[in-house]
Amino acid sequence: KILLALVALVCVSTLSAQDYKNSIGLRIGYGAELQYERHFSSENYLEANLGLYGFGNHFDLNATYNWNLCEWDWTPSAGQWFLDAGVGVNVGGHGKGLWCGVAGQAKFGIKFSAAPIRLSVDWTPVFGPGFLYTKDASHCGFPSLNIANFGVSATYCF
Repeated sequence: KILLALVALVCVSTLSAQDYKNSIGLRIGYGAELQYERHFSSENYLEANLGLYGFGNHFDLNATYNWNLCEWDWTPSAGQWFLDAGVGVNVGGHGKGLWCGVAGQAKFGIKFSAAPIRLSVDWTPVFGPGFLYTKDASHCGFPSLNIANFGVSATYCF
């Protein structure tokens, strides 16, 4: 009962707090990714995503520094619409290779006023070399799947 009361207290306090510093959630795109955002102000934040795909055979770690470019008050009773963009780094790999590169991000979404939830759609392309290691030789190339990386995110703000 005490644990349930503490969870309820945290939920009520975050519902009333419009100014949050952190958010955690899930991004669904090429695969499923855990997402964490650390907001420094209403104008900028750091976002980190960790994705595990193919039953753990493939991983992807992405960190971007994002800026709030625009905000719209189209639906004031529902929430604040936003457009964010940023740049960062990406490291990924699987059993046969590893890549790293520059990551970009463009995100459009809504921050609800009645609940501490952010919903968004985004494009997170990665540009950089990929290295494929086999028994016979190493090959270098660009991971084309990382350029067409569109996704949908839902995060809980606290």
